[in-house]
Amino acid sequence: MRTIAVILSIAISSLVLSSAPVSASKMDGKCGQSSDGGRSARYQWHMSRRAIPHTCSAYAASCIRDSRDRADKIPMCMAAKAQCLQTGVHVGPYSGRHYAGMAKN
Repeated sequence: MRTIAVILSIAISSLVLSSAPVSASKMDGKCGQSSDGGRSARYQWHMSRRAIPHTCSAYAASCIRDSRDRADKIPMCMAAKAQCLQTGVHVGPYSGRHYAGMAKN
């Protein structure tokens, strides 16, 4: 009698677990991936950042492009480029982030 109770409890718990709703991140069948297929704005921004070559000139150009609404963008980005050409480390003039290992061109 006791083994029947154990078997029934295991069968009932497996039915309950199998009928649980699936989270939104697993709806496409791929564990750990988003269900939007990489169309989120955050993913697009990171992928566009990866495409920038690691040179002082490229980071200065992206600084100017990304800070369109700032009046002092050209002097600030060119100062960051000049510092990068001397040290090899680009410091974002608005964010303060350090990007080391830049090629000096």
